[in-house]
Amino acid sequence: MARRLQVLEGLLSEVVFQLDAQGRITYLGPGWERLTGSLGAVFHGHLLVEAVHPVDRAAARVLLESVAGQQIPEARREIRLAVGDDARWVVLAARGVPGEPGEVVGSLLDIDSRRRAEEAVATRERYLETMVEVQRRMMPHQFPRDLYASVVEPLGRVSAASRVYVFEMHYGPDGVLLASQRAEWCEPGIPPNLEDPNMHGLPFMEALLPEQSAALMRGEPVQALPRGFTPILAPMLEAQGVRSVLLLPVHVHGQLFGVIGFDNCREARPWGPIEVNLLSGAAGTLSLALEQRTDQALRVRTETTLRRTEAGVHLLIEAFPDPVMVHVGDGVLLSVNPALVQYLGYRDASEMVGRHVLELVREEDRSAAQLYLGHALEGKRAARAVEVPLVRRDGETVVADLVTLAVVFDGAPAWVTIARDYTERKRTQAQMMLADRMASMGLLAAGIAHELNNPLAYVLSNLEYLHSTLGPRARPLSPDDMVECRQVLDDAREGAERMRQIVRQLRVFSRVEETREEPVDVHRVLDSVIQMAASEVRPRARLVKTYGTVPQVRGNEGKLFQVFLNLVINAAHAIEEGQSETNEIRITTRPDEGSRVLVEVRDTGGGIPPEHLRRIFDPFFTTKSAGLGTGLGLSICDTIVTALGGHISVESSVGVGTTFRVALNAAFPQGEVVRPGL
Repeated sequence: MARRLQVLEGLLSEVVFQLDAQGRITYLGPGWERLTGSLGAVFHGHLLVEAVHPVDRAAARVLLESVAGQQIPEARREIRLAVGDDARWVVLAARGVPGEPGEVVGSLLDIDSRRRAEEAVATRERYLETMVEVQRRMMPHQFPRDLYASVVEPLGRVSAASRVYVFEMHYGPDGVLLASQRAEWCEPGIPPNLEDPNMHGLPFMEALLPEQSAALMRGEPVQALPRGFTPILAPMLEAQGVRSVLLLPVHVHGQLFGVIGFDNCREARPWGPIEVNLLSGAAGTLSLALEQRTDQALRVRTETTLRRTEAGVHLLIEAFPDPVMVHVGDGVLLSVNPALVQYLGYRDASEMVGRHVLELVREEDRSAAQLYLGHALEGKRAARAVEVPLVRRDGETVVADLVTLAVVFDGAPAWVTIARDYTERKRTQAQMMLADRMASMGLLAAGIAHELNNPLAYVLSNLEYLHSTLGPRARPLSPDDMVECRQVLDDAREGAERMRQIVRQLRVFSRVEETREEPVDVHRVLDSVIQMAASEVRPRARLVKTYGTVPQVRGNEGKLFQVFLNLVINAAHAIEEGQSETNEIRITTRPDEGSRVLVEVRDTGGGIPPEHLRRIFDPFFTTKSAGLGTGLGLSICDTIVTALGGHISVESSVGVGTTFRVALNAAFPQGEVVRPGL
């Protein structure tokens, strides 16, 4: 069996491990060598957290200790392993061993390729937006120092540098080439160097190694650690806390005019090739802007600069991995990249260029898309839209999130729209909703068992009575006996009906396929929620229903069940046990303006502090103790209600209580299909 398990583990993509009560490795699967390049036997007897990258080590330790101490049954988190001088992303999953206090078993799943691909896409998007921002900032400035100040801040933020600066070249009285600092941006906590005398009149050829100065003269970037520079520059960099440096040349009319420098004071890491190429493009844009302002033919130079900058933006768009389209203000497509052509199933970009953007959207969604485009054209920052259905060439529909920002294209204003496929995000949301449901089911399991056990007990008792009364040796039944037997059967049927309703509620709540929207009786949903959450509410508060006369709402019964169950459980947990006579949870329904239905869940609990109130809808934010909440409930409520076209809001006072209000769209025009209030 051990050999078979070893062969099986060799086929798994995960690395299986086991830890003793002190967190030391007692077993490590064969996939460890494939994952890290190190033999698993070397790590036996060592703490697993020692193999975790220092950045994630504290989080991994908390996770493993929580599982080992049985504070939570199991946990999962994305962390980095230390692999030599590098790091590798994995999903750490861990679970305590029943009956073995402190022991933990788990697995490590390699997700390094996915995380790095996501980071590369995010990096390209950030740099694209920064290139546009740098270009926009340059336009109104006429003097070099204004130009420098306009570009160092956005370049610093996008490159995650600690300090960005511009050195300008000039000659001293003796003809020696000198470099002086003209502009600077520093992140918070990093001291500036602009006023340092050592940063002015620095002998350029002596401060750099010959190969470094030659590379800058040729227009090539230079990067190194402080010890990789000359004895003149290295001590200055080390005194400033610099751990790595990137220098990009700025050429004007073919001559080295200056240098843009990037300091990293946090870690001694090189800038990647993608970052260097994109930052070099920004340096080239600055070079063209300086040429424009030093040449008499300002208009001609401006047009050339714009065309060359646009050509760089165009190349970036072409290579962008996400679908991208360029369009003018009236919505006509000027350019599309290969990723968009493939995403929408066309053969060639020529089939799309010249068409209107709205032709790519379903007809019933075009009014909403038109409104989004209007916001994008009016706004100064990037506009975003989520879950926009786009129509492929074959008529099928794909759903994407859109980001639109302004650019200059062929000398005229235009807009770039980036589309991101919604499929993966939707799958993640579904997994989060299912995790929240399972957490709620675990929390309510004891109460549900009690709700089932009561009717089951008297159903069995009544059936036992009938069995003994109508058994093989039963005496003839009198009319009174018949009446009593009928009453016993009615009681048994009532108990069975109660159990059937509870099972129906569980089936509705756990239903996975829930994309369909239909008219929903919100009172029926609330009644089911109240019955399901009774075991949590009863020890803490009286539950009061104040139902108004409201129409059915547009939605999904399972999703709305999840929303209101979360709100009612949260209301119950806001109240200490043992105070049911003095506390109240009130559920109110009433018509709202604009053919909407308003549902309020009000409690008399301790309330939410103001510093927490603005974060309660953030994913994974929770103030509950371990084991009582995942931090997903309210975030999922907001996601579900917003997707149904509704709105959720909260009002709270510390020491007074909290009210959540959910506004939902009516399924029918007001006045039709109305359920009387209770």
